[in-house]
Amino acid sequence: MNEAVPVCRRCGACCRQGGPSLCREDLPLFAAGVLAPATLMVLRRGEYVTDNVAGGVVPAPVELVRLRPGQGGRACLFFTEPDACAVHENRPRQCRDLFCDAPQAVADAYLEGRLTRRDILGEASPLAVLCAAHEAETDLARLAALCRRALGGDAAAREAVARIVRLDAAYRDLLPARAGVSVTELPFYLGRPLARALPIVRAALGCGGLYNEAPSA
Repeated sequence: MNEAVPVCRRCGACCRQGGPSLCREDLPLFAAGVLAPATLMVLRRGEYVTDNVAGGVVPAPVELVRLRPGQGGRACLFFTEPDACAVHENRPRQCRDLFCDAPQAVADAYLEGRLTRRDILGEASPLAVLCAAHEAETDLARLAALCRRALGGDAAAREAVARIVRLDAAYRDLLPARAGVSVTELPFYLGRPLARALPIVRAALGCGGLYNEAPSA
């Protein structure tokens, strides 16, 4: 007998765990107006994320663009109670692949063809260039190494961490003021503020009692 094809029960269990990550197959959803920067967030390479495939919390090996959570919660932005998806007929590939009883399809394609900010914005976009500059100047792997040195008592490393945090905050002021980017779009263009993306930043700057948290947008 052939195995039964898994069918989504639309129970909302996966939706409540957060929005999906996007792949290149999802690009048409932008042209169709289903997705836009305000509906997204970026988990940057090196940011600690929950790996539901391998299990545990690990540094993201690549940039992950995903649907942001709804207001004040963890559930996907498009999830509405009870157990409904506002874009079910135009849902991203990961949502189409995922079945609670047969998760292997998602596991098999976990890092396959991941969508990036550059894919969405276009290589020539000034905003794509700005995002790339921010990524290089606030590289999370380098920042984490500096934080570890700062926690070991290296004053120069601590000052370097503080400079990077100030630079990140400056980008978050610049984009709304000069590029017309709304505050709700910042998590897509720049990811989360550094102290949220890497909690060790807070520890490194707090060890001297001089840390003032950057804007949380």
